[in-house]
Amino acid sequence: LAMPPTDHNDAEREAARTRQLADLSEEMMMEILLRLPARTLASLRSVCTSWRNLISSPPFTCNHFRRSCLLDPTLSAPRIAYCTWAYRNDVRCGSIGLVSVHSILDNPSEPTQVDCFTEHFYYKMVGSCNGLLCLVDEHAFKYMHAILWNPCTGFTFESPEISGKARFRGFGYDYLSDSYKIYAALKKQGPSGFESSTRIYTFGPTSSWRKIDDIPVALLGVPSDNPSCDVYREGEFFGSSRLCTINWIVNHVVLYFDLAKET
Repeated sequence: LAMPPTDHNDAEREAARTRQLADLSEEMMMEILLRLPARTLASLRSVCTSWRNLISSPPFTCNHFRRSCLLDPTLSAPRIAYCTWAYRNDVRCGSIGLVSVHSILDNPSEPTQVDCFTEHFYYKMVGSCNGLLCLVDEHAFKYMHAILWNPCTGFTFESPEISGKARFRGFGYDYLSDSYKIYAALKKQGPSGFESSTRIYTFGPTSSWRKIDDIPVALLGVPSDNPSCDVYREGEFFGSSRLCTINWIVNHVVLYFDLAKET
């Protein structure tokens, strides 16, 4: 059987489109991608590595959320996040669910759509900001890592692991540096007993946990005569164009951490 002649025109047109796409600047490409729906972006992540890194980056996620809220104000409507967990093969696994308050109040008789984050580990919620949720996994209380989850797209961004368990932790957005950060005051077992240290992580492709000045454990509500005492608290984020802080209430006193100054 004779094979039909190959049509090179389609291949040439495809190569021309590819060259035109590659000629676009990163700024122009970002402007185009920012205008696409979240579900479309989820598919475009598999086009190439550069697109995957761009679409998954926290700054792009923040900008896309802002633009989407301007077009559809319901995206910024209140939502409820909740945790469930169960044991699988003697391992505690968790699931995070997110539901719209409006969907419950406006259509109580209709099934409520739930965005879920399910993993083979037990994750806890640290906080939320600009539609993103920050979760932590503390494996066997020996080390932890954080995950930034975008429920609209399903994208996740993970931090490296760090040894220890966080007594105080909090998540927020630093407007001055246009970045998301997680704060953790850690406790871990050292050669001579329990040791405390304070770390901060800025979500980004090349970031790592950085050591900052420690807070005296007494200020955290930990008894001075029992530094190994388990005292754990999640911080509340407050953000404005002038000040971005993570806040805790300890013994009727408000402690805050400035995300911009990191003090």
